[in-house]
Amino acid sequence: MKEWFKKWFSSDEYLSVYSHRNEKDAQDIIRLITKTLKLKENANILDAACGAGRHSILLAEKGYNLTAFDLSRNLLKIAAENALDLGVNINFICSDLRYASFRRKFDLILNMFTSFGYFDNDDENFSFFNNSKYFLSFNGYIVLDYFNEKFLKNNLVAFNEKKINGKIIKETRSIVDTRVVKKIAIEYDGKDHIFYETVKMYKVEHLENTFTNMGFKIENLFGDYKGNVFDQNNSERLIMFLKK
Repeated sequence: MKEWFKKWFSSDEYLSVYSHRNEKDAQDIIRLITKTLKLKENANILDAACGAGRHSILLAEKGYNLTAFDLSRNLLKIAAENALDLGVNINFICSDLRYASFRRKFDLILNMFTSFGYFDNDDENFSFFNNSKYFLSFNGYIVLDYFNEKFLKNNLVAFNEKKINGKIIKETRSIVDTRVVKKIAIEYDGKDHIFYETVKMYKVEHLENTFTNMGFKIENLFGDYKGNVFDQNNSERLIMFLKK
């Protein structure tokens, strides 16, 4: 399962599994971000691990200057096609989150939809945030959209099955040490296609301490895309607003 994300995010099956992540989720969190931060009209925004570009496109449609990167060329191709269809200009780049570096300064950096905790150790998982201090503007913000570790542990769905576009998708979840592990079996054409996800679970206190030690100020903690205040027992998401 080492570097599982390279195979999984480059596969044609990835978007089938996450088709339930509809545009409304993205619209809600973008509305929350723009309402909370009141960005200037020509703000420069970086969407880190942008996937198929849902959030980037919505922000570009509002007139912001968007740069977005992802490791998956397959997802970047889809993102670029969608942006072209909608007539918005986004600078898409292929890059690994651990090594991404930019000369320009950004007013806002996004890391959405649990695009964090993929790597084997803490140094790698936090490397992007450490590096971002060099290309985040003074008084700039980072928004991290992550799961709530405590809620996840208490509400883990061990197994589910669904059928999408003739494909049977079986997802099996477990907690192994400090990671949540998901096995994804996709059945079609008489075969099972197996993929994995494994994400490090960080307690909110650990994240707060780590980011504070990096020099960030914790400005807001939200528990969902609607902007409800984070509740460690009941919030499904942990959405952190960090200020440089």
